[in-house]
Amino acid sequence: MFDPTSLISHFGLLAVFGTAAVEGDAAVITAGVLVQRGLLPMWPVIAAGMAGGWFSDLLIYHLARRFRNHHRTVRVVVSVRKWRFFNAIIGYPMLLALAIRFMPGVRTAGPVALATATDISPLRYTILTGIAAFIWSLILVLVGQKAGQLIAKMFQNIDVPEYLEVGVPVAIVLVLTVFAIRKWRRRIAGRETS
Repeated sequence: MFDPTSLISHFGLLAVFGTAAVEGDAAVITAGVLVQRGLLPMWPVIAAGMAGGWFSDLLIYHLARRFRNHHRTVRVVVSVRKWRFFNAIIGYPMLLALAIRFMPGVRTAGPVALATATDISPLRYTILTGIAAFIWSLILVLVGQKAGQLIAKMFQNIDVPEYLEVGVPVAIVLVLTVFAIRKWRRRIAGRETS
């Protein structure tokens, strides 16, 4: 018989890492709900969320540094330079490195701009984004725990099978991840045709 709690306890932290790297916020909040349910331990979930978010930031940054003269990288930097906000904050690369993790709209463009348009060193970027990823993961896991408590209060008098209690948050993360990937692919396809 299918046992979702066993699956989550065996592969949950790896799933948190992977989905935090690809999708981000919704995945870590859902992991917080699973922490509240007692299916995953809190501090390892925070560490896995931090590592996933940090990994994606560092990957984008180092790829942008390596391919700074590639036409796609140049196109991202040119498009980012059109944003007034970004032009104002690019003069403060350390602040931007800390803030990128909390700004979903610039999580790809921010590291690319920092890698190509500023003189922030890779070591400094790594340290700052590590700090930001820890704070980000901690906040989102705590938000997920509170959401889990609210969900538990809403359904406290209703007998819901455990596979639904666990399956619904997991399904939500999967659906959000699929939508995020599709949106990203459409955006990439639109850039290549223009």
